[in-house]
Amino acid sequence: MHSYRTANLLAALAVAIGDALHEADLSPSAAAALLTIAQWEPMAALELAAVVGLSQSAAVRLVDELAAAGLVRRLEKKGRAVPLALTATGRRRAKALQARRLAVLDTALATLGREARAGLEAALPGLLAAFTTGRAAARRICRFCDHGLCRDGGCPVGTAATAIDGPFVRPKL
Repeated sequence: MHSYRTANLLAALAVAIGDALHEADLSPSAAAALLTIAQWEPMAALELAAVVGLSQSAAVRLVDELAAAGLVRRLEKKGRAVPLALTATGRRRAKALQARRLAVLDTALATLGREARAGLEAALPGLLAAFTTGRAAARRICRFCDHGLCRDGGCPVGTAATAIDGPFVRPKL
């Protein structure tokens, strides 16, 4: 029998996680931008916009803010693209964001017993794959991820995206 209660509880959990991970001095888009650039630098603002889910003009404004805060720098122009990279301060901030993100969630997961945690871990790949409609969606879904943690076990989002769109080919700068 179908129950909306599980869906409602899962939605409440998503809100609670988002609230717990909120940074007072960074918008969710800014945090996603820092983590995305850290993972893929150098990258163009247009590529960043697609991953973070912003228009190109909004991404440029966000990059302006991050550059003014000393977190991101623009590299030498390549054609029409201006590659972005983190500053040393931006790299430290991205590492701290990722560490905090994983620590907060690990603390929450520690409240589960071994069987419940194993059950959740077994269920997550299917749930994530259900939301993966292609490569663009995969990059948005994983914008906060520590990609190194999925390399050995395989990323369910990347696997689903590859099944839909083929292997990942990064846009050239």
